Amino acid sequence: MQSISTVFWDLDGTLIDSEHLHMQSGNYATSVLEQELQLKAEPLVGDLTGLENRAIFDLLFGQANLKNNSELFERWQQLAINFFLERVDGNQQIQQSIELVKHFSAQGIVQSLVSNSTKEVIAHSLAQLGILDNYTQIFSRDQAEFGKPHPEMYLNALAFHGQNPEQCLVFEDSATGINAAKAAGLSVVGIGNTAIAHKPNHTLDLNQNNWLEILSLHYSF
Repeated sequence: MQSISTVFWDLDGTLIDSEHLHMQSGNYATSVLEQELQLKAEPLVGDLTGLENRAIFDLLFGQANLKNNSELFERWQQLAINFFLERVDGNQQIQQSIELVKHFSAQGIVQSLVSNSTKEVIAHSLAQLGILDNYTQIFSRDQAEFGKPHPEMYLNALAFHGQNPEQCLVFEDSATGINAAKAAGLSVVGIGNTAIAHKPNHTLDLNQNNWLEILSLHYSF
């Protein structure tokens, strides 16, 4: 049984059901730029869950030769962030995950947040969920050279905590996050049945409430 002393959490789709809100935010920011620049963005296709903002922007506007336009990307991203911050709230929490966060804190397990979102979005979301104080550190996309699925952010988290991968456990929901964690040598618990396709070490069903009991079959906290 793997003994766990540090837990790393993804945010969107893992602690909070906010992927739809991120999509709405991106659509809003895209519509503003389309109107301002008098151009049409490319349609987004495929599973983009967990993908970093820069990659999404490049998919939308790459054909319009805006792929390396940092100024327009920052404007698009801030429009999306502002839209998101005005609408996210604690009612979108994934209750089973929140209960695990509080249990781990009570047990003295160190927890940090590792997300492709910006630190502003992460801190605001955690505050809305009422669990900001449960986290030792936030590792956000705007603090790293590479976002998920690159393992840099998880490697940074391991280095910060001075931990070996064997002592840590990650909670993720998307291929982007699961692949990043696995590339860093970490064990991953997938949240939601759709995570099964991305081959985490174990999966938790959103229709079940006995998550701690299930995890205790494999991990010691």
